[in-house]
Order: sequence, then C-alpha cells, then structure tokens
Amino acid sequence: MAATPASGHATESKTTSAPRVTMRQEKNYQVEVDNFSNQAFDEVALAFTRNSIPVTQILHQFNVPASSVIIFDLGPCSDIKQYAVSGLVSGERQFTTGDVDADPVGCDDIITIRNTAAPEMQRKAR
Repeated sequence: MAATPASGHATESKTTSAPRVTMRQEKNYQVEVDNFSNQAFDEVALAFTRNSIPVTQILHQFNVPASSVIIFDLGPCSDIKQYAVSGLVSGERQFTTGDVDADPVGCDDIITIRNTAAPEMQRKAR
C-alpha cells in the first residue's frame, strides 16, 4: 500500500510512535462438568450470581450423555460471585453441588460426576 501526499500538505513526514500499551483482557470464569458416570442427563443446569447483577442467571446444557464433558462460560472472572450445578433426569434432580463460591484467582473449576453419591469439585492448580 502506498500513501500519496494530498494537495496542500507537507511532503516530509516524521515517524513517531505512541507508547505501546498492552492491555490484558480479563479471563472468563469457566466451569467444566465431567460426566464420568454411566448416567445420561436430560439437562445439566448451572445457576450463578454476579457481583454486578443481584439476579440469579441460569445456563442449561440439554441431553448430556454418559462419559461426556461440557464447559459453561460465565463471563468475566472478577464478576462471578457463586454458582451451583445440578443434573436432571425427567425433571428430577439427580445431583447438585450446592453453592460454590467463585475462585477469583483461578477462574476455572471442574465438577466431576462419577457413579457415587456426590459429585466432586476441583480447582485447577495455579
């Protein structure tokens, strides 16, 4: 691409550059649900609250087969207050994590469902 000076403008140019500013975009909070059980779910629901909005929001993933992994993206990490994950079959809750306080440092949690009574919750090592 070439630039041609317009009429009435100086033909000399001096190159200056602005100081480089690097902005790191905030990481989104993610909750991974690993269904390592032999149970398929009609729905896995994640209810969460934000610091900026006092209303509970709910995300859904329908038809979750056994031995599958799903990931919920909740938005900017610093804005997530807490969440809970539940699995449903025919409208009946099969498991729930209960309320989990968000981790403002790691921003990613793993919920593992096995053929046991309670789901396991893990935080990735930092």
